[in-house]
Amino acid sequence: MACEQEQSILRTGTPRYTTIGLYYVGRQPIDVRGPVTGYFYHFSPLQPLVSVDPRDAIDLLSDPQFRLAR
Repeated sequence: MACEQEQSILRTGTPRYTTIGLYYVGRQPIDVRGPVTGYFYHFSPLQPLVSVDPRDAIDLLSDPQFRLAR
């Protein structure tokens, strides 16, 4: 029997990933397109913590406006 991730791929065509929390330290709201997935993420000072796909998080963390949430 296929594992849950394999079943998800078979149903939707895309695997299900665990998300990673990124904390935004910028002063203005921004919308960011994930460089790998193409998903759009909205960050703002009022809601600075956003869950993102780990494949996008790697590139986003190279920007000093983002920190890994703990």
